[in-house]
Amino acid sequence: MNPWPKIQQRPATVQREFRGTDKRDAFSIGGAFASDMKNLTSSQYPALTVRPGYTVLGAAIGTKVLGLGVWKDTELHAVFNDGTWRKWTGSAWTTLASGLSTTAEAYFTNFQGAFTDINLIMANGVDAVKKYDGTTVSNLLNAPANAKYITTFQNRLWVSLGKEIRASSLDNGEEWSVFTDDSKSFGKDIESPQGEMINGLFGELNKLTISFPNSIRKLMGSVPSDFNDQNVSQTLGITNNRSAVTLDGTMYLFNPSGLYSYGGGISPDKSFSQAVQYYPDNSNAIARGQSAAGSDGKNLYFSIPVESSSAPDTIIEYDNQNRTWNVWNDLSALHFTKMGNDLYIGDASGRVLKMGGTSDNGTAINWHWVSKVFTAPSMAQVIRWLSMWITVSLPVGSTMNVYLSKQPTGDDTWESVGSITASSSLQKRSIYVQSSKVVNATQMRFMIAGTGPVTIHEVSFEQDQLPLR
Repeated sequence: MNPWPKIQQRPATVQREFRGTDKRDAFSIGGAFASDMKNLTSSQYPALTVRPGYTVLGAAIGTKVLGLGVWKDTELHAVFNDGTWRKWTGSAWTTLASGLSTTAEAYFTNFQGAFTDINLIMANGVDAVKKYDGTTVSNLLNAPANAKYITTFQNRLWVSLGKEIRASSLDNGEEWSVFTDDSKSFGKDIESPQGEMINGLFGELNKLTISFPNSIRKLMGSVPSDFNDQNVSQTLGITNNRSAVTLDGTMYLFNPSGLYSYGGGISPDKSFSQAVQYYPDNSNAIARGQSAAGSDGKNLYFSIPVESSSAPDTIIEYDNQNRTWNVWNDLSALHFTKMGNDLYIGDASGRVLKMGGTSDNGTAINWHWVSKVFTAPSMAQVIRWLSMWITVSLPVGSTMNVYLSKQPTGDDTWESVGSITASSSLQKRSIYVQSSKVVNATQMRFMIAGTGPVTIHEVSFEQDQLPLR
């Protein structure tokens, strides 16, 4: 039997793990990270796939969603900037109240106390605090005028008035001005080092978190006689009342200086988000007050206006299980809420979106993934990619294009080296890329881009390099 002929073997670079994006130095990050990405997610980790699409519930109402709430995890509610509070019946929006402020952001919490059933409570800082009992919306009796940022903590309703926090009596959401004993109401001025007004209340942890633009305090205790506020941070605040969210006992928040985690016992920390520090650093200072945070019970979502955007235009998704960061675009999320297993978004166009599906309300999703910059052991060596293969699953109607560039940055240096449109579903099909079209480079990066659903399983290439010159 003739032996196999001797073949010159070059070690191939094989990538079967996609770990989201890392916006730090594109020469230094690992090959599993994207230096730039759009509309991709790690839901099929370690493979790479397109983010979920959405359907629009009904049609746009007004031009902006001012608030989202959920009653008993069964009914979705929204306040729109036409001054209405509506609920989604499953097929249409039904108006529950009108004549509300057309500019004030609305916030919701669920509370039962002495009510017959759980009520959905809404406050916007302008109108009288409202309650929904499962049938109708009415005023919450005796609630302070101009109350904002409503939440629940220790079986009480809590609101803010400037720099003051106010709490209802224990289990009584309509008693706010009786201070005779520990079962009654409570009020306290909370001072910030900068003399700022409260911009958020969060009752999800085992303490009440009180935020200012540039500081955070927490209220400890269970009854008025032992309520006491303590410092969390004197230099770090929370951007607004909707830019913090709690998942698995940890609060995650957006601040212009970064994305932070806060467990309640120690100061907020942003080490988990260093890979995406680019986005807070490049958020639009004028528009970042519209930022929002949310969770579907598994992942975290931060909506941020990047660079010159006048409204949030980028969602940073954090996969809490796989510790990956992904970037979503073509969404302008002002509010997030979760009902059942579904995530809902209220956007800057007056629409409420239910996330899920393979298209954006019937429009194919555009996506791309840009690699790190690959070089020889020395950046002074010329390299050439002798062959390159990409293994994908591509449903009918989806498209995929592959590009190479010899430049470490820029969007005008891409050379098309392969494309495919699926006329029948491809399942784990290896596709050859014409890497020989790009030669005599000292660095190389690739981009995979397309429209519609796709799952990318592997990227592999063989690289040759010349000696130092």
